[in-house]
Amino acid sequence: MRLEDLAAPKEASIGNQIKEHSEEYALVPLYDVRAAAGHGAVVEEEQIIDSLAFKRQWIQQELHASPGDLYLIYVDGESMEPTLRPGDVILVDRRSAQAVPRDGIYVLRMDGSLLVKRLQRLPGRQVKVTSDNPAYEPFNLSLEAPGEDLAIVGRVVWTGRRM
Repeated sequence: MRLEDLAAPKEASIGNQIKEHSEEYALVPLYDVRAAAGHGAVVEEEQIIDSLAFKRQWIQQELHASPGDLYLIYVDGESMEPTLRPGDVILVDRRSAQAVPRDGIYVLRMDGSLLVKRLQRLPGRQVKVTSDNPAYEPFNLSLEAPGEDLAIVGRVVWTGRRM
C-alpha cells in the first residue's frame, strides 16, 4: 500500500469504514455546557456542539452502561484541581441522577448553576459535598428534601484533557 492511498481513500472504502465504526463505536454527545468546579455556572442553553466516539464494548464492560445513559460536558473553575482542571471534558452517567449509590464525583444543579463536586454518603440520607482544592469549604446536603432547585445530574465516570 502506498502512502497516497492512506491519505485519500476511495469513496466506497469511506462508506464501509463509517458503517463499521457505527456498529463498533457509539457517538456520545458533547454539550456546550460548563459544570463549575468552583461557585457554579449558570446553564442558559444546552446545545450539542460535537460528539466523541467511544467503543461500545468499553462502555458496556467498564461502565456497565449504554451509550444513551452518557453525555459529555466541560469543566470550568479550579475547585476540583488537581483531579479536574478548567477545560477538561467529563463523561457523565445520568443513571446516577437523584441517587448517590456510592462515593464519587458528581454533577449537581444547585440554584440554577451546575457544579462538579466530590460527594460522600453520610448517615441519614445526607451527603458531604467537597472540592479537591482545599481552598473551598465542604458543606452537607440532605437528600430527604433537596428543595426545588437541587438535583444530582449524574456521576462523572471519565475525564479527558488537553496536555
